[in-house]
Amino acid sequence: MKNKTKKIIKIIKCILLYFYYSLYCKIKKIKNDNIWLISERGNEARDNSYHFYKFLKKNHKEIKVKYIIDKKSVDAKKIKPEDIVDYNSKEHYILFKTAGFLISTHIMGYSPDMSLFSRMDKHNILKLKGKKIFLQHGIIKDYIPYLNSNNINVDLFISGAKPEYDFLLENFGHNEKILKYTGLARYDNLIDKSKKQILIMPSFRKWLNYTNNFKETEYYKHWNSILNNNEFVKYIEEKNIKVIFYPHYEIQKYLNEFKSKSKNIVIASFNNYDVQQLLLESNLLITDYSSVFFDFAYMKKPIIYYQFDKEKFESEHYQKGYYDYEKIGFGPVCYTEKELVEIIANNSAIDYLSRSDNFFQFRDTNNCKRIFEEIVNLKR
Repeated sequence: MKNKTKKIIKIIKCILLYFYYSLYCKIKKIKNDNIWLISERGNEARDNSYHFYKFLKKNHKEIKVKYIIDKKSVDAKKIKPEDIVDYNSKEHYILFKTAGFLISTHIMGYSPDMSLFSRMDKHNILKLKGKKIFLQHGIIKDYIPYLNSNNINVDLFISGAKPEYDFLLENFGHNEKILKYTGLARYDNLIDKSKKQILIMPSFRKWLNYTNNFKETEYYKHWNSILNNNEFVKYIEEKNIKVIFYPHYEIQKYLNEFKSKSKNIVIASFNNYDVQQLLLESNLLITDYSSVFFDFAYMKKPIIYYQFDKEKFESEHYQKGYYDYEKIGFGPVCYTEKELVEIIANNSAIDYLSRSDNFFQFRDTNNCKRIFEEIVNLKR
């Protein structure tokens, strides 16, 4: 009850501040049409928005760019001090209302509260001046109703692969003027730096939001078990392979629950590890449904899918889209721990590498350039 009250107070405060600063901007006649406001979730700089920000700073110094990030964030040091807009500050509210371009990896990622302002924008309450650009967090493979045109208002929706673009165009209600296949911004930085390292990166499950005992969930039991599997531990220690276990952003709050008996296995936290760097350095990815496997496939590196709860995931988390793991997946699909350990030991995931050849039509370092050109076209 206490948490619910705090949440309600926070929402009311956000709404009041938004309308206060909207009136303030109107009275003061504040105009920031030339500013490109960039963000991810307000507390990080490591995804498509960050890589697009770096591109702008290097190649388009004529653009006045600002980056929203909590000044206490571990990633704040990546952004030039003069470009930082402190998350939830007065400047944040003012630029959110008046900036000419609003750019983020998430819907309303540049707002003071993504969930709240997404709902407000859906009902045309915000009346924002800026063009809204959705850079995406990762390639979409499932049907996500939230991203339908009747739920979000965007001026540019970036796609990272041709099959994804076709799926979005056919099923999400956005037209060809809004949907653009350019490739994802961070893919410009996908330069393989592999070493003897396995990255284990499981995704999230919606139902975990409602659990009272995380350690009793099937999710925890399966992933913690592989971290302590005798055969797996023996294999990595004999081969001197480092293993990084880096669960989804939403699972990081449970990180201390995971343990491993192996000195070669690191339970990695969001604050200490950058997922982009982990992807570059690892030579094998083990995941379930996380879209980071597209990044790995883009670099033509082996992937293994471990899907012990496939039926539940497809019925309760996301509705299955165009991507069939068995038919077009970039690696073998395992349903048991025994299968997973055998495939790792046999190194048989490499047999699937050629499947990514037709998936990505763009395999260059011009994704940011194409995104920039599409944003500039919005002015016309």
